[in-house]
Amino acid sequence: MEQVDILAVAAHPDDVELACGGTLILAARRGLRVAIADLTAGEAATRGTAEIRLREAAEAARRLGIAGRVCLGLPDTRVGETPEQEDRVVTLLRTARPRLLLLPYPTDRHPDHAGAARLVERAAFLARLPGRGEGAPHAVGRLLHYCGHHPFAPDVVVDVGAVWAQRMHALHAHASQFDPDGGPPTALSDGGFLRFVEARAICHGTMIGASHGEGFAMAGPVGLAGLDALLPGAGAGYRSFA
Repeated sequence: MEQVDILAVAAHPDDVELACGGTLILAARRGLRVAIADLTAGEAATRGTAEIRLREAAEAARRLGIAGRVCLGLPDTRVGETPEQEDRVVTLLRTARPRLLLLPYPTDRHPDHAGAARLVERAAFLARLPGRGEGAPHAVGRLLHYCGHHPFAPDVVVDVGAVWAQRMHALHAHASQFDPDGGPPTALSDGGFLRFVEARAICHGTMIGASHGEGFAMAGPVGLAGLDALLPGAGAGYRSFA
């Protein structure tokens, strides 16, 4: 993978599209180099083989308009903090050298999502140390956790209303997971989780006066050049926070 500005890391091929696809579309439109790294091919899912899911992931990336996407090939349902997996992610970070890293929420209900958050956080720390792994050390500028199954009060919300249709079009590239007639019924295929995804986006959007928003959790404060950065913009609608 070539050097990027923003790298979104996921346990499974559709995780990023479910959580923050609109944010990636906006970043790519602004000329930033954006990429996704799927830790696994999602081969343990009820629907879709690894080969099918890799093809779907490539098509989703095309619809998002991002610069690249890779699969690290870690074992689905066994994402964790083993030295071998840490070294794979350290190498990824030192190759891609992102300034901003997007990753799952650390207490997500899915064990692979929570495991991926811990793995990537640890690898981001280790990637700075010259004595660990291969490649030149790299320090990620900031880490943001995106919403998966576990709801949380976001520290940052991105207005994705203008690209919501494109975001959902990219998500539906993962047809093996969302087609109601494509196989055994799952939590994703019956439409219930997609309704939750949009409801969450509407809720987060309402917080900032937008139709749809994607929320992120973040450790530490954001530095501002001045309070003028906090002045309200032209957004209309109800804001749940003053």
